[in-house]
Amino acid sequence: MSSRISSGLGIGVIIAVAAAGIGGGYFYVSQAQKQFSEEESEMPESAISTYLENIRTRSYDQIYQDSLIIAPHLNSESDYVAKLEEIYSGISISSIEYAPDNTDTSKYRLYSNKKYLSTLDLVKASDGRWLASTEFSGDQNYTVEVPTGLGIEVNGLPVDSSYMTAENTVASNFTQITNQSNAPHVDTYTFKNLLGKPEIAVTGNSSYTTLQDVLSDTLFIGKVSNEADLATQFTNAAVTLASYPTRDGSLGDIANICITDSEFYSRLSSLQNTWFSDHGTSSFSNVTASDIIQQSDDTMVGYVTFDYYAANSEVDRTWHGGYQLSFMRVNGAWKLAGMGIDNELNPAKEAIPTQN
Repeated sequence: MSSRISSGLGIGVIIAVAAAGIGGGYFYVSQAQKQFSEEESEMPESAISTYLENIRTRSYDQIYQDSLIIAPHLNSESDYVAKLEEIYSGISISSIEYAPDNTDTSKYRLYSNKKYLSTLDLVKASDGRWLASTEFSGDQNYTVEVPTGLGIEVNGLPVDSSYMTAENTVASNFTQITNQSNAPHVDTYTFKNLLGKPEIAVTGNSSYTTLQDVLSDTLFIGKVSNEADLATQFTNAAVTLASYPTRDGSLGDIANICITDSEFYSRLSSLQNTWFSDHGTSSFSNVTASDIIQQSDDTMVGYVTFDYYAANSEVDRTWHGGYQLSFMRVNGAWKLAGMGIDNELNPAKEAIPTQN
């Protein structure tokens, strides 16, 4: 297995050698080499030479731009470049060989010292040049829920309706409530085989941002909220929720802040709280709301973290909690419509012991 040398390259070498013995032959050689360059650019293998030269000079931006022409994708340039560096780190370009893929004549496999590196996809551009792009896909899939009717960009690239998998449906974090008349409606997009978490932007409107659902690979889109009174709703609800399993609060307290006609509340009301030890001392600290977005004027979702301390005569301990809470305005009051628990949100989270 070895690199293929095109016949055009052989002709170019012969011309150059012959010209060395001919006085005043520079113009002729220059014209011949220019002609060869133009002819070689029309050969599929020329794309591989250009690709490897870009790798050698670390012209990753050019490789990324070529990849968008060859097989349009939604990976960011930073994620794409990181993957290229992962593949070619420590590899000498002079050691790379290529061979046609047995299953597709437009693809070539790259090797270094007989070790497989990657597969290149070769495509002829509209200007007649052959381009090569690394054929790899990530293992990250994301669902994005966008307020109905808004357009989005992913990693700076415009997204069309071909990625839309549902239109004008209730946002997934509000499907547990029975009365969904005030629930936000969204258009759902699905993006597969990404190399990293995508950057999502609403076209032409910078007031929107993204929130990662703690229970899935869904990204919620909503308007950024920095209102203190909304943040207070989150912190107060978190304390109320966390107080019930520790028996510092009652089920009635939870009912006062929740939409009770919901699957969410049904699960909370059946939660057993007899397991928590009796304690004479308890307190909450560092209760902080963050990343609040409004999916509509009457709904909001965000994170809240807290530390809870409890002690009795035998033991004392601090728990570091994290919730994702979804609220809906009902008859003028904010009511809890759903939650997810993720203690990893808390910066003081307890490290998971490593196993030797």
